[in-house]
Order: sequence, then structure tokens, then C-alpha cells
Amino acid sequence: MAGDLNDIYHLFNPDTALINDDLIKYYVEIEQNEINIKELKIRLELGLDTREPIKLLFTGHRGSGKTSTLNRLISNLDDRFFVVDYNVLDLLDLNDITYVDVVFSILAKMLEKAQEDSIELGTSLNERAERWSNSIIKTITQNDSVGVGVGVNLPLYFINLLGRMKSETATRTEIRNVMEPRVSELISIINDTIAEIEKNDKQVLVIIDNLEKIDSTKALDLFYDHATQLTQPLCKIIYTFPISLKSSEKFMQIRINFSDVIIHPNIKIHEKDGTEYQNGIGFMEEIVSKRAPTNLFEDDTLKYIIYMSGGVVREYIRIIRDSAIKALARGKTSISKDIAMEVVNGLKNIYKAQLSDADYEVLEDVCKTKDIKRDEKLVGLLHNLSVLEYKNADSWCDLNPIVRSILDEKGILPK
Repeated sequence: MAGDLNDIYHLFNPDTALINDDLIKYYVEIEQNEINIKELKIRLELGLDTREPIKLLFTGHRGSGKTSTLNRLISNLDDRFFVVDYNVLDLLDLNDITYVDVVFSILAKMLEKAQEDSIELGTSLNERAERWSNSIIKTITQNDSVGVGVGVNLPLYFINLLGRMKSETATRTEIRNVMEPRVSELISIINDTIAEIEKNDKQVLVIIDNLEKIDSTKALDLFYDHATQLTQPLCKIIYTFPISLKSSEKFMQIRINFSDVIIHPNIKIHEKDGTEYQNGIGFMEEIVSKRAPTNLFEDDTLKYIIYMSGGVVREYIRIIRDSAIKALARGKTSISKDIAMEVVNGLKNIYKAQLSDADYEVLEDVCKTKDIKRDEKLVGLLHNLSVLEYKNADSWCDLNPIVRSILDEKGILPK
């Protein structure tokens, strides 16, 4: 636990998800999230009996705590799962990602995990994978000192190849051009690999995190145009998915191709009618109290930060950390509301820069109705956190409190 503001910097890192010991020490059980985890766990474990190749979309706002929740799920799963979980952004370029890259990453990470667990996949499968990879990458290996051959560590080679695809634009384009016509064989090799792994009395579960961070155009290319390829591997897969696309007119067609969509909600700090939701405020306070004494925050400072975060955990932690830095720079030993307001004003400028005149019309309507609609104009505002989604019996949305303050300053909030 933090003893002073210096410790807050280390314990409140908005870019680090909870895992292992930190998951045990700092995880806060939040109503709807725990229900989601339990239902997801039950669904996956029932699928062990039926051997269904379940494909799930796991969605929520960026920074809502999805990665920590998925880590929590993994820690509670039946040991009959062979879990392959990875952050896709460690392997691929966020700004240039295609279904070919995603499918190839599944094979690479599955082979890597099998090797780590000392699972033998059979000579014929290894030879087939090597032949396929040689046919794919011969266009670039002719300029390399070595290609793929007998004795080459194939999982490591594939991971390195993904690294080149991420960092080298020309290599990325070249490999895709030769890989795409052969993607059916790639999926066939994936399925044969799954079959070999599952001979060990475990069923494969792939969890691909951070796909929700790609923009809506690339997300539609993945989940709408190429849903068939993403759902062909004969194993259970959880894809993270941009919550913004729930407001796309193409969402229902996307939904049809997957087994289910699980929504990971923000922490609700007020009801749809604007009244405070005390349980949500309590959850937010617990996130802090598990890491730091609340006397490091003066007066109503913590409650102000809770409100301005909109219940988005990453933004909450970011405001706390940045406020601690400002307080330390001023020689303070605690965080005052004035300092927290400085941090929020800085974020306000960032949000202002991303809003257009047309956006303000949509934001005004959201403020009036709080309804989630099939509206392409709403997609970008959900993606950039200007509009936040919450859940009671039904889903509803509201302005990010920081964006609300911008509209208030402009005098365009509905009366």
C-alpha cells in the first residue's frame, strides 16, 4: 500500500492491468462485472462437454478494466483449458491490422504456448507448417541469411516474423499479399494444431486482447467483412471488440456470426436520472483504499475525481497519478481538489480538440435522451470516450463528465 505520493505514482499506473499477485491484492469485485465473469466461466465450461468452438465478442470502453477482468476469468477457469491469451498490440500494428495478421497471430501464439508447455505436436504437422511457411515467406527470405528449415524453432520464427510485419511496412505488405490467397491452408493448419493439443485432454481457449482499440473502419473489416475467417478455427475464442460498433448499422450482421456479445460496463456512479449511485461510488473508493490511504486526498478531492472519471477505471487512475505528480512538484504531501481540477482541465483540452461542430449536435441529443441508438454519428464518440455507456436492466449512455463540462462552458447543455 502507498505510504505517500511517491508510492501513488508506482501503484496507480493507468497502462498496467492487474495480474498474478496484484490481481489478488487490488482487484475490486464489482456487481455486474462479477456476474459477467461467472456467466462467461459457466458458458465456457459447459462448452467443454459439448466441445463447441464458441466464439465470443467481449466489449467495453477502452480503460474500463477489460484486461484485468479477463485475467480474473483465466485465474478462475477449469484446468481442462489450454489457454492462449495475448495482447495483440504486442505483435501487430494498431494502425494497420488485417484479418490475415490476426489469424496468423493465433497460430504463432498457439505454437509458442504448446512449446512452453512441452506439448509434442507430431512430426507431420511440424513439417506441414514448415512447408506452408516456406511457401509464404520465400519472397522475403531470399534476401535473408536463412529461411525456415529443419531444426528451426518454428514458434520463435513466426513471432519474429510478426515483429517484422509490425515494424516493416514493406515486409508487412509483401507477406500479406502471398499469405491471403493461402489463408484457408493457414486455418487448416491451425485446426490440425488444435486437434493435436486437445489429444492431451485440454481444450483450446484463445483470448485476444486489445482488438477493441483499433478504429471503426478496421474493426468493420475484421468483424464484418471477415467474420467467416475469424470464426473458422475449431476452438473457443474470445475477441475483444470496440463498443462503438454496437451503434453501427452493421452490428446485427456482426452479432449473427458470433456466439454471444458480452458487455463489460463502466462503473456506474449515477443513475440514468442523474441521482448518485452509491454502490458505484463505493467501488471507486475501494479501488483507491486497497492501494493507498484516503488521507492522501484532501476534503472532497477523491469524490470529485470519481465523478470526473465517469466510472472509467483507467481515466480514474490516470487522474490520480497525474494529480500526485502535480502535488509533488508543488511540495505537497496530499492531493487537493484544485490540483485535481488542473489535471481535469488538461484532459478537457484534449477532448475539445477531438470534437467537431457536428459532434456537438449528437452530444446535445445524448444529454437529452441518454439512449443508445443505431447511429453512425455516435460510433466515433463512443470510441473516443466522449460518450460513455452504462447498464441497468437496459443499456443507456451519457456524456463523459469532462465533455459535459465543455458543453456547459459553451452554454449548449439542454435546459
